[in-house]
Amino acid sequence: SERGELQQISWPELRRQVASLAAALRGMGVQRGDRVCAFLPNTPHTIVAMLAVASVGAIWSVCSPDMGPLAVLDRFRQIEPKVLIGVDGYVYGGVEHDRMPVLSELLAELPSVQHMVLLRYRDEAADAAMLAAAGRTLHDFAALTAGDTPFAPEWLPFDHPLWVVYSSGTTGLPKPI
Repeated sequence: SERGELQQISWPELRRQVASLAAALRGMGVQRGDRVCAFLPNTPHTIVAMLAVASVGAIWSVCSPDMGPLAVLDRFRQIEPKVLIGVDGYVYGGVEHDRMPVLSELLAELPSVQHMVLLRYRDEAADAAMLAAAGRTLHDFAALTAGDTPFAPEWLPFDHPLWVVYSSGTTGLPKPI
């Protein structure tokens, strides 16, 4: 990261974190075919989240936290996610960017979201009260990936959808693909 942090995750640790988050998602009621959206940067956390979502048979979609709320909503509204996994901020160009107001706006405009999973990335603790006020159950990413649950992926047909990506949106709303 721009903070100079180098992160490595061993295969057993990746498996453990994915299994733990997958069990938490199942506990939130996420099932095969549900959509789970993420507002996350390119970090190992995002890989863990995507693999956990896929392992329960849900469908993954992600937007970068440097995107504005309208661009994210233009995408996520169309697929009605059950869970939103989001980061409280990121660092770019040596500048820290607070994304809590954007997460709050996303929750306000995505009525299908029942659970919010917050990844704390900034140095100071994020004001989670802002998100809890949105009326959704709030979960801490680190706590959800700290368990030691056996890995039990859902066995899916070969043609089961894995993720939703989007067209650029240059000719109207971005099209989910």
